[in-house]
Parts: sequence; structure tokens; C-alpha cells
Amino acid sequence: MAQISPYKIAVPQAKLDRLKQKLALADFPDELEDAGWDYGVPLADIKRLTAYWHNGYDWRKAEAELNETLPQFTVDIQVEGFETLKIHFVHQKSEVKGAIPLLFAHGWPGSFDEARKIIPDLVKGGKDSPAFHVVVPSLPNFGFSQGTKKVRNQLSVSRKFWKQTPGSWVTPSITLLG
Repeated sequence: MAQISPYKIAVPQAKLDRLKQKLALADFPDELEDAGWDYGVPLADIKRLTAYWHNGYDWRKAEAELNETLPQFTVDIQVEGFETLKIHFVHQKSEVKGAIPLLFAHGWPGSFDEARKIIPDLVKGGKDSPAFHVVVPSLPNFGFSQGTKKVRNQLSVSRKFWKQTPGSWVTPSITLLG
């Protein structure tokens, strides 16, 4: 049985400092007149976003909010033909008896954070809707999961994730994944 470990996001300050330095040193290209969105994102939007990430975004505040609102874990997953990867995931259990297991798999480009706004409603259910135990893995090379340089089938990682994580909610999830 795979060992599940609690996880807290803690990006080293040196990485944040390096990002700020890169943003401060960004060189911007020239822009074609009246191009709008025809050739990509308008330069004014890129400069606005760069300034926001450099001067306005508070990563530590966002990090604290993610750690406070989402129960996060990691587990080592071995997929045949590939290396073992440490996979990050959110697991929010419902307090409702008989809650249904639900795997929320994000797409590309995406992350586990896509599910944050809907998790509270999913775990509580309602008069006319079921409650769920929600699991949101970060796919390899995304979020806080370990990356790989090998091409892989993401579904095989999801199947292996369910087979290696303990609990009564595992069996129905494997069935749903096929």
C-alpha cells in the first residue's frame, strides 16, 4: 500500500526572488500597429500582467490560502515502464454518510486549483444532489507533482493513483476509470 504524506505548499523565497528579478529584467518585443489579438496577446496586456506579477501579486498570501483551504497530500506512484513520481493531490472528505467518491482531473493547462471553488458544494451535497469525497490530483509536470521528461499516458497515471491509494473509496473510482 502506498504511503500518503500530508503536504503544505512552501515555495523557497529564493525562487520567488528569482522570479521577481526575471520580471524586472523582461525585454518586450515591438508590436505591429493595429494587430490586436491577430498575432498573439497585445503588448499592453503582457506589460500589464508582468507589472502585476512583479509588483502586485502576493504569492505568500495565495500560498497561505491554498494551505488553509485545501487538505493536500503526496503519494509515490509507480507506473509500469516509467519512474516513480511523487504525485500531489487534494483530498476533501465529505461528512455526509454514503458520499460518492469523485476524481476531478484537471486539463492542460490547468491545476488542482481549478476545483477549489466547487469543492465545498461537492462535499456537502444538498436536498436534490449527492455529496462527494473529492480527490484532485496534480498530473505529472503540473502543480506540485513531480515532473518527468518521458511521454506518458495520463490516464495510466490516474489508474495507478487509484490502485495505490488506500481507503474504501478506491474501488468505485477504479471502476469509473475503466
